[in-house]
This record gives sequence, structure tokens and C-alpha cells, in this order.
Amino acid sequence: MKIPIDFVAGTHGNFLEVCLNHASGSSVVNFNPFGNLGTSHQKSNEYNSKKLFYAEHWFELYIKELSQFDKIISINFSQDDLLLVSSLSLLRAGDFGIDNNQLSVDTVKKLNNKFYSLLLEEIYTSYPFLNRNDSSIPRHILREFFKFSFKNPNINGYWLKQKSMHYPTNAKVFTWDLKNFYSWEFFKKSIDELSLFFNLPMDTASLKHLHEQFLSSIPYLHDKTICDAIVDDIINKKFRDIPDLSLFQESYINGVLENVFEVEMPFEQEYYFKSTKDVVYYIKIKRNLYDSN
Repeated sequence: MKIPIDFVAGTHGNFLEVCLNHASGSSVVNFNPFGNLGTSHQKSNEYNSKKLFYAEHWFELYIKELSQFDKIISINFSQDDLLLVSSLSLLRAGDFGIDNNQLSVDTVKKLNNKFYSLLLEEIYTSYPFLNRNDSSIPRHILREFFKFSFKNPNINGYWLKQKSMHYPTNAKVFTWDLKNFYSWEFFKKSIDELSLFFNLPMDTASLKHLHEQFLSSIPYLHDKTICDAIVDDIINKKFRDIPDLSLFQESYINGVLENVFEVEMPFEQEYYFKSTKDVVYYIKIKRNLYDSN
């Protein structure tokens, strides 16, 4: 028997695979599955030969093979998770280690691969004035480009990928909520529910140490919380400094602010705002300009 785990890149499918195989006793994890980026891609030959659960991007690569399974695990996320998913996927897909905050440096080299060449071409298409001979793409252009996928999550590439995760009508699908990875209590509860779903005993106690290692290796976990607090302070005119943010955080905040205030955030801005007061002042000026036209 084989049980597929389907997931969008960056949503911890390989970690879930390792945990389920270990907890079910089908293939004990007596090795360190974590790589330098926190991915769980390191697996021994013995483990692979015995495992019951198989994590793959089934919906992208093996959609026809899914018809042979009557039970499937599908990792799902909400639009609230898109900032985290976007950041993690860029960092971890293919173990390329692309930190979005450094994407404006050697952009072409970082994105010119099988995972992101289409994204690179989309950036060039969106901004045809870019010189394709340049190795880097300015931060303000990237900030603007990614802003739109946070302003309108329905067009976000990762959201569109999840929406394309369709399964045979005869298959019973266990939906795993991405948020349940980030708390031991909810993680354990989800494993217990999955155990009942598949009628497979699971030793959740044996996963505690793996889960602790997993949590310690996740960057960006609190990025959205930081951004939402900044947006709230801007809305409520609570003035304070804005800490250094990642590129995606800047894009996310601009997208949210455009939805809230219905003004266009600055495009040709090399350095992001340093305080919420500066943002409030900018929005006030823009709204006064709109009102006078």
C-alpha cells in the first residue's frame, strides 16, 4: 500500500511524510532528515525502501497516478498563509536557498532555473523597460511586482496552484491545515485525526523531538504578525519606527494598504518607509490629491 501526500512547494510535505512514516512504524527515522535550510529532503535508502507515505507534488507531476489511490492526504493553506508560503517556497524549493530579501541581488542567476524561469519571464513581461543584460532587478520593481499577488490573493501563483489540486471523485481526502504544523498541540491532534482516518496506529510521542527541530528551523514564521501590527498602527495613526522588513513584507504591507485606503503606494521608492508616521503622511497627501481631481 502507498499513501500519497500532496502539497504545494514550501508547505512541509516532506516533513509530514517523515513524521507519518516514523509514527506508524512503517519506516523508522534513525537519521537526521533536516538539511541546512530546514527542509526534510535528506532520507536514507533504507527509509525510502520501506515507507508507506509518499510526499510529492502529485497535482503537478503525477496527477494521473492519483487515480489508483482511494485515500489521499492534501496539505491546504488559506490566503492568510500566502506571505509565509511565498517566502518558504522561494527559500526551499530545490534547496536553492533564495532569501526574498536578497532577491534584488543577482536576480537573474537566482531565478533562471526550472523552478523560477517562468517567474523571471513574468517580471520582464510586466516591466518591459528592464534591461535583460543586467544581472539584478531593482528592489522597488520587485516590491511592486509581488505587491499585486498580496493585494489580490486570488491571482497569487501559490494560491492558483492550490486551487488546481483536484482528486478522483472516489478518493477520500484527508485535508491537513498548514497552520497545524506550527503548534505541537495542533500537530499532535491532526496526527491523531489522521490515524483514525486511515485506521493506522500512530505513536505521536515519538514525534516531539522532530517537531521541535522542525519549528526551530522555520524563518518567516512571524512575518505576517509583524506586518499586520504595522498596518494596524498606520490605520490607527499610532506612530513608531518600522523595523527592517523583507522584500515580501514590504510588498504585503503595500498591497494591504492599497486595499484599505484605496491609494497607490509609491513605486520608485528605493528604501522603504522608516516610520508609520511617514506612511500616514504619504497616504494623506495622496488622498488629498485624489480628492482635488
